[in-house]
Amino acid sequence: MKWVSTFSYLPVDFTVEMGEAENQTQEIFFDNNIEGDQVRLRFSNRYGKKPLELAGVEVSVLGAEGTEKCHPVTRHGSPRICLKPGEECWSDETTFAVAAGERICIRTQVDKRQSIGSLCMFWSATGPAVQLKETGGDQEISFRKAYPVILQDEYLKEASYFYGISGMQVWTKDQVKTVAMFGDSITHMSYLSNALTRRLYAQYPGKVAVVNRGLGGNRLLRDASEALWLPGKGSNSGDAGIRRFEKDVFGEDTADLVMVLEGVNDIMHPVKLEHPGEKATARELVEGLGKLIQTAHGHGARIFGGTILPCAHESYCQAWIQEFEEIRLEVNKKIREGVGFDGWVDYDAGLRNEENPAFMQEKFHMGDGLHPNDLGGEQMAELVDLAELMGEKD
Repeated sequence: MKWVSTFSYLPVDFTVEMGEAENQTQEIFFDNNIEGDQVRLRFSNRYGKKPLELAGVEVSVLGAEGTEKCHPVTRHGSPRICLKPGEECWSDETTFAVAAGERICIRTQVDKRQSIGSLCMFWSATGPAVQLKETGGDQEISFRKAYPVILQDEYLKEASYFYGISGMQVWTKDQVKTVAMFGDSITHMSYLSNALTRRLYAQYPGKVAVVNRGLGGNRLLRDASEALWLPGKGSNSGDAGIRRFEKDVFGEDTADLVMVLEGVNDIMHPVKLEHPGEKATARELVEGLGKLIQTAHGHGARIFGGTILPCAHESYCQAWIQEFEEIRLEVNKKIREGVGFDGWVDYDAGLRNEENPAFMQEKFHMGDGLHPNDLGGEQMAELVDLAELMGEKD
């Protein structure tokens, strides 16, 4: 038996207070695919600069016609959860049966006014969901009102956010496999991870769990790029992938399979954000991927790579596109030739515009040429050979 995360996202380091909560109920919904009769929650105030106090926490399984079975969650026997700045911890182990195919809700309550400085986030609305309400009321509170700092960026203001919780684990069978999806915004946004989760859960009920280890703006080789218009000047992009990989993939879970999609920001950011001293070569990116492969294999995990998606946009000058393509195509060539991955997925071939391969097909992106939308995420997920991923092929 072992603990397996049935739901997990990474807290994001904005470095600033994102908003306040008072007399507020937060509900986090997600689909579970593993069996067990004990659960525990991961409490998190990782990037908060002030204490965070949750007045009550409970986990529920949603049933037909709105019914639910629920159970309070405690820490050291107390229903009130007090987290110091920077603190993360596990709840008490709670006897609570869950089964594959169930929709689960984690409900938290805040009574007195709280500063919210540490958040988890995602974009796609086709999987997990979050609602904020005034305690005792039915009207939903918008994330834009709750966290006004996100209005500084067009992408941040479209995301969903949650605080105090970063995941839930189930005490389950050793045979259950964990797939950790590691990458930048294309992973973090969850259009890909939600679509792949649906495929895996439908084909392997009770046998696999998927966790999202993406960070928007993340680079493989270097820490967060400075972006003056973003909260914290872009600190939310986190440490370099080669630095955070081991902790984020193997720190809380024993990942059996890792899916990596990194590198596009190493190519784009130095040019778009005018940091010429941070340019990465194709050779450096391939060497960086090699470090991830070595780390994964050192933990006994299989690791799959992905070719870097087209990222051109009509608003970019031709010189930018030429520079992007020179590096991107060389990295993709090396991935296709084999750089030590146990398998790879050709996302580039599946989404590119064949008439102009520096560009993604219009129907697959959010309008910026870079980020896949729900249809793009579904297309990417369909490119994954599930049998190969799950080790069913020789």
